[in-house]
Amino acid sequence: MSRSAGLALAACCGLALAAPADESSDGRWRVEGRGSAVVVFDTGQPVKTLPARALSGENASAVSAVRWLPQRRSFVIAFDTLPELWELSVDPNAPPLHDGLVHDFRMGEAIAAPGFLGARRSVLATPVRALAIDAGNNAHVLARSAQAWWLVNLDIRRAITRFETDANPALESQGER
Repeated sequence: MSRSAGLALAACCGLALAAPADESSDGRWRVEGRGSAVVVFDTGQPVKTLPARALSGENASAVSAVRWLPQRRSFVIAFDTLPELWELSVDPNAPPLHDGLVHDFRMGEAIAAPGFLGARRSVLATPVRALAIDAGNNAHVLARSAQAWWLVNLDIRRAITRFETDANPALESQGER
């Protein structure tokens, strides 16, 4: 699939490509990339800054795309060099996050991070530079690397399929391989 065909795929399905900042539909929340950090704003005031790094603390990256998911009350975030997608919930009742293996979280056998303004990570095979969403199904996100579109399911936190494409000169010129 060529670059134009990939963009046509996004356009024909009612999908929009994202920029490195986005805000909630009510305008209260805004998330943007600043250097190698993700900054969260509540009514124009910064309330949280997350280092854009792997869970291990390595591989700092700039943010390449941010997209608001209204049905989930969250943002999805992609990075230039970090092979992850993050889902950041602005729902105060978001369930806690468990990074790593958990035997039985209901029995308190895990250490959880708060789900509100926390990063739910989906590890990918390669960094992605563009995001497209389907307004009708916010559990799935199309993520674009230089050679493929990845269909990522945010509920299970992994890519469920890959669509091969021709090289994208625009993404390759930004360092994507």
